[in-house]
Amino acid sequence: MNRHYGNKGFTLIELMIVVAILAIITTIAVPAYTGYIKTAQRTEGWNNLNSLQIALEEYYIENGKYTTDTGATGLNWTPKPDSGGTNHFNYKVEAGSSGSINTSYKITATDKSDSSITFSLSGP
Repeated sequence: MNRHYGNKGFTLIELMIVVAILAIITTIAVPAYTGYIKTAQRTEGWNNLNSLQIALEEYYIENGKYTTDTGATGLNWTPKPDSGGTNHFNYKVEAGSSGSINTSYKITATDKSDSSITFSLSGP
C-alpha cells in the first residue's frame, strides 16, 4: 500500500510573483508615505508660526512694542514638537523699527533638513 501525497510548498515561479508584487507595492507606498510625513512636518511648522504670532501680538498688547526674544525674558515661547517629540523647523523673529520702538515683525520657519523650505508671517 503505497500512498502518494501531493507536493507541499511553493514553486519558484510562485515565489517570484509574490516578490514582484511586493516590489510594486513598495515602489508606490514608500514615496506616498514620505509625502505624508513631509505634509505633517509642514503643518507643524505652520502651527508653530501661528502660535508664535499670537504670542507676539499678546506681547505687543502688554508692552506696546514687538520683541525678537522668544525666550523666558521675552515671549516665553517654545515650539511645540510633533507627536514624536521632534521639532523640524528653526524659528526666527525679526522686528522692524519706527524710531526706537519695534512696530512690526517678520517670523520665519526654516526646515532643519532642507533649508530651501521656509515659511514666513509678518505683521502688521
